Amino acid sequence: MSTHAQLGVKMPDNKIVGCYVHYDGGTMRPRIEDYLEKYSATGLVVLISQAQATGGIRSFHSPNDPTGYEYETEFLDDQEEYVIDGTNWQEDHFGARYRYLIDYKTGEIKKRSN
Repeated sequence: MSTHAQLGVKMPDNKIVGCYVHYDGGTMRPRIEDYLEKYSATGLVVLISQAQATGGIRSFHSPNDPTGYEYETEFLDDQEEYVIDGTNWQEDHFGARYRYLIDYKTGEIKKRSN
């Protein structure tokens, strides 16, 4: 069963760059922390931008996942882009139960569950 989520970065100008995540939404925090440590918030913004073009992320992983497995982030194969930003961050995106918003400047991760 999938646990849908939203993943976003709040930029210095307060705009949000975000995307939909299909699987494992409730357990993403350690993977996000690992990703930020290895690649920074800028790398996450680039990853999210790539995901927006494919409809979102199927499953988010950092390259050396804290669970010990070496998975890669998988993108959805939708033919339409799907962008989550500040104008629609609060909306229900396919029943997303979790929202992760990372502050670009501080790296702080805010998690909210619906």
